[in-house]
Amino acid sequence: MTDTRPDALRRLDPLTGRWAVTVHIGDATMRGQVSFEWQEGLFLVARSTTEHAVVPDSVLMIGVDDTTEACAVLYTDSRGVHRIYRMSVADGVWRQWRDAPGFAQRFTGTFADGGDTINAAWEKCFDGTTWEHDFDMTYRRQG
Repeated sequence: MTDTRPDALRRLDPLTGRWAVTVHIGDATMRGQVSFEWQEGLFLVARSTTEHAVVPDSVLMIGVDDTTEACAVLYTDSRGVHRIYRMSVADGVWRQWRDAPGFAQRFTGTFADGGDTINAAWEKCFDGTTWEHDFDMTYRRQG
């Protein structure tokens, strides 16, 4: 079968599947899992669970604008938080960012081991200028 999806959607394919996730916040290490699955072939849905309440369970709905090819993420988690991020996957790097006043965030994940590992970090900014490291994550493909 021929894949007729736009390139912007195909660029998200490296994320699909099940991943074991390790989250490093300060000296603490927490584990969880996330699965990325296509819905209707046009939206990528990620569902994550963790073993510790510090890292909330979450759902992400990822879609692409068919004209601009811009990627957007609708995020919600077990704390009741709702956010919209921009996102890209290109050249072995997965990025997400949010430029909200008072609490901006950015995420950079680098694919390794032939795409079976993603080494990632979140950063945060409260004043619109000064970025600080928030926490690290490692994703390992499970299937």
